[in-house]
Amino acid sequence: MRKIKNRAVAKKPPLVHGEYSGNGYAVWIGRRMVYAAGNHVLDSTQPATSKKDCLQLKTIRQFCQRTAKEIAAENGGRFVGVERMTEAENCLE
Repeated sequence: MRKIKNRAVAKKPPLVHGEYSGNGYAVWIGRRMVYAAGNHVLDSTQPATSKKDCLQLKTIRQFCQRTAKEIAAENGGRFVGVERMTEAENCLE
């Protein structure tokens, strides 16, 4: 019988993705949400309460992408993109 040498099995990098809508965005590592932000122009921890305080959807998407890429880099993960969630298309509709 031959002995099989122990081989180091390389771990696959975690997959990092984002989801965004008019209400804000979230970043996930696998199935675990690791970051969330609201749509308020001055305070990402809060939802906007008036149209003048809302971020544009394009801006929310850009923030989602940037944050997901940063989290992927910090955690040795692989950024796989962002997805628009359709339950809330526009701010305060």
